[in-house]
Amino acid sequence: MKSTEERAKTGMMTFVAAIFAIALIIAGSYLMFWTPAEPDGQPAPHAIDQSK
Repeated sequence: MKSTEERAKTGMMTFVAAIFAIALIIAGSYLMFWTPAEPDGQPAPHAIDQSK
């Protein structure tokens, strides 16, 4: 049977690995889904019409 110290160390490493994995998933999903698209170089319509 493992000592309390060994079980605590194993549990802590599992916790840290889980937090790291969750952070990677959040960062990856942010980069894939929530970053804006590349601008296409077209000016906004109101920027062309200066009469308004």
